[in-house]
Amino acid sequence: MKVFLSTVATAFLLAILSPQVAPTPAVADSGPPIAGQVQNYEPRETALAIPDVPVLGKADGSVTLDRFKGKFVVLNFWATWCGPCVRELPSLARLNTELGGEKALVVLISQDRGGFKQTDRFLKKLRVDFPDNFIDERLKFSRAIGVAFLPTTILIGPDGKEVGRLVGHAEWDSPEALELIDWYRDKAASS
Repeated sequence: MKVFLSTVATAFLLAILSPQVAPTPAVADSGPPIAGQVQNYEPRETALAIPDVPVLGKADGSVTLDRFKGKFVVLNFWATWCGPCVRELPSLARLNTELGGEKALVVLISQDRGGFKQTDRFLKKLRVDFPDNFIDERLKFSRAIGVAFLPTTILIGPDGKEVGRLVGHAEWDSPEALELIDWYRDKAASS
């Protein structure tokens, strides 16, 4: 018992008398910040090329997403009949305003079969505006990119490759979502 107490007392004195050394910061990149509103976000270990499958553009007809190369894209798959999609559209509109459109933007792809007449009327009723909104009527692009549930939001780097995705609803203008997007934008700017 005396040996044990003496060992504890010695350790205690050494801890008090020893100079304090600050812990060294981690050198390795810990990856994107995933918490709160974006806690279900799944980053890709290796960026994945976006399929070259066209979607329907209102003004341009059949287009591919390579038109956005050079910009950071928040690509959202939605439908007018999808309750969680409808709930997140206002936050996506606010995010689009926040991003400014020059180097980053929100792009919508609807899975509605009623065309732009249906989606435009719906977006107007919600009082949200998305200059870059498309329709995937036959779901060819959705299948090619692996979207099985709505809403699904895919983050695409300026190189045109998917860096990760979130399946389900999120508040995309929340501090956590903005931090996640900024992390990727900063990473792209530094490379």
